[in-house]
Amino acid sequence: MRSGGPVLVRLFIAAALIAATVAIQAIFMSAGLSIFRRMEARHPDYLRRNATLVTVVWIIYLLVPVMLDVILWALFFTIFGVLPSFEDAAYFSTVTFTTVGYGDIVLGKEWRQVAVFEAVNGWIIFGWATALMMAVIQRLYFRSGDGDR
Repeated sequence: MRSGGPVLVRLFIAAALIAATVAIQAIFMSAGLSIFRRMEARHPDYLRRNATLVTVVWIIYLLVPVMLDVILWALFFTIFGVLPSFEDAAYFSTVTFTTVGYGDIVLGKEWRQVAVFEAVNGWIIFGWATALMMAVIQRLYFRSGDGDR
């Protein structure tokens, strides 16, 4: 499928990859928030005393699904022969997913639209991850009734 097939097939593939990354993010979000809620219920003092550590762990935890998303896109580009190696595909996907877009590796004309959807996917996922980071930070540092916290 090096040529990419019809444009609608390529766009369907992009939509399927976006759906997969959203599912990955949702699974991690649900699991992480469930653990956080249990800790909040059972060990609220620990969370307050170690708010910085909990914040760092939470942010690193939320980067794991982002890395999985980038790997998923890179695997797609490698399996379908869009890019010559997994290393190139992983680099391209990282640059595209994060919307940095260096442009030193580019896709063929027939795959450019798919790359745009990867960038949109990254924009959505990073916005979602940022919202989750802020939700936990607010719970840790800005609880009502915590005096001057």
